[in-house]
Amino acid sequence: MTTTRLPVTVGRPAAWTLIPVLPALLLGAQSASAQESELQELRERIETLESRLGTGTAPEPQADSNYLLKDGRGIRIGDTTVTIGGFIKADVLAGSNGNGWKNGYSVGLARTFAKAARDGESDWKTGFSARESRISIGTKTSDVAGHDLKTYVEMDFNQGASADGNEVVSNSYAPRLRQAYGAWNNWLFGQTYTTFTDLAAMPEILDQGKQAAFIFLRQPMVRYTMAAPGGKLMLALENPEDGFGSESYDDQSYPDLVARYQIRNELGMYSVAGVVRNIEDDAADETVTTGAVSLSARIPTVGRDDVRLQYSYGDLGRYMGLFSYPDVDRAALAAGDVEPLKTFGATAAYRHFWSPNWRSSLSVSHTEIVDDLTAPPAGTLSYFDASTSVHVNLLWSPHKKLTLGVEYAHWNFAEIAGDGNEQYQQVMASGKFVF
Repeated sequence: MTTTRLPVTVGRPAAWTLIPVLPALLLGAQSASAQESELQELRERIETLESRLGTGTAPEPQADSNYLLKDGRGIRIGDTTVTIGGFIKADVLAGSNGNGWKNGYSVGLARTFAKAARDGESDWKTGFSARESRISIGTKTSDVAGHDLKTYVEMDFNQGASADGNEVVSNSYAPRLRQAYGAWNNWLFGQTYTTFTDLAAMPEILDQGKQAAFIFLRQPMVRYTMAAPGGKLMLALENPEDGFGSESYDDQSYPDLVARYQIRNELGMYSVAGVVRNIEDDAADETVTTGAVSLSARIPTVGRDDVRLQYSYGDLGRYMGLFSYPDVDRAALAAGDVEPLKTFGATAAYRHFWSPNWRSSLSVSHTEIVDDLTAPPAGTLSYFDASTSVHVNLLWSPHKKLTLGVEYAHWNFAEIAGDGNEQYQQVMASGKFVF
């Protein structure tokens, strides 16, 4: 058998032997280049997505310039998240008995309605206002001595009818403080809604809080909140005050002591609250310790519907119905005696969803003075010792930040030491734009 060997030249490159593998080498190089390109494109896509979502690794803060990073609902500055919120609320109201919102004053005190019902004209008047619009700034700072530190400031432009501003040319009004508080480690310091009220039970009406008997009040306080079986317990020392209308006696020696126990579960929200107060009069050199209790609930029914209830009794005074009644019997006070004025109030409301975007609330609220009174001017306040309000509305919210609605309200005022009644009505349309 003869073997034939191919000649091989040693020391010279056999270039022709690479020809068969060149396509494979070129293909591999192209594939690697394509993979690297795809990886780079993927990295760019991820970076773009992270920038849109506000995620990813934030740059380290500099000593002379804190970084800004979108953090949830707010803007993060260093280790503090700042949130700006509020709403624009545009209202138009037509009131009976010649009440057309003098000076755009939309607070809607029961005393104002009562005066219009008795002394006003027979025709209706119309007023427009944007003064209930609000703006708020909130902050949250992480790990302040082991706990989050939160602050909140809120203002609107809804001051009294006698405040600066006019409807003639500019309709310009100064802002007023609504809330301003700081919260840390279960403590709250500052001004917010009184611990004696339960906002979860407040009916949803366009003229918010303006009902005959609902507890709706804000004031400075120191509050501590702790866990309790089924819910939480709140204890507070709050600003003491008495007086009536524009009168402020400002002679209290001790703060109001307020407590609220709240339960929240799948059956709804329930709470009981109490307040202990010292009513004083320097001229009479007399001090009386008194108080009041309040029960409230928000109960789910069918679908998204719910029932909201509140009952209060005691020396409610300024705490109820936007100060419909004074804290003391003014006739007794004029005679040199401090006599707390006992009242009660009840509010019931049902909210029904016609569809995901349409809903209505029907609210009935009644308050009454329990103590016997003589007729004015020796009596206690104006001319009524009982009032009832009824509100019904239709609201449309195509988005959670937009609500348009109309509302009808009817008030009845019962005369002191008599059988007479005075009526007041109003129709309100409102647009609320949340930011």
